[in-house]
Amino acid sequence: MDLEENFDVFYIVSRAKLVYVGGTAFFGFGMILMAILQNKVAVIIFSWTAGVMYSTLFTMPYLLVAHYHSTNKFENSENASKHVRGLGTDIALVGSMVFLAQFILSLIIGSVVSLAGTTTVYVLASAILSICGSISATQVLYLDL
Repeated sequence: MDLEENFDVFYIVSRAKLVYVGGTAFFGFGMILMAILQNKVAVIIFSWTAGVMYSTLFTMPYLLVAHYHSTNKFENSENASKHVRGLGTDIALVGSMVFLAQFILSLIIGSVVSLAGTTTVYVLASAILSICGSISATQVLYLDL
């Protein structure tokens, strides 16, 4: 296998959709295993999946927005405003959505843990929501990124 073939394999494996969907699904399954096993070793082994999820969550949406802007992939309708929204505004919107989602989840999860009587619910909720996010990420337009 020469260098060019290695690059082709790396390119296929590192496609944005695979990284984004795979990263969030990987976290979800790691959290499911942590909730099932419920011991200290499992926490140490599977907690690094959170790093994978955070690196995709705080990288991929911004890369996609930047790619949309660089390729001018916005729908222009006849009724559209003549004012063009900038890259900085879109990046701020993505960041605000991420932190708003975390805030809303933080408001709700405490009550759910109290009702269930165990903190395992927190881990299961993160797993379920991560897998839902992974499924939703399959519908994102990645534009050959």
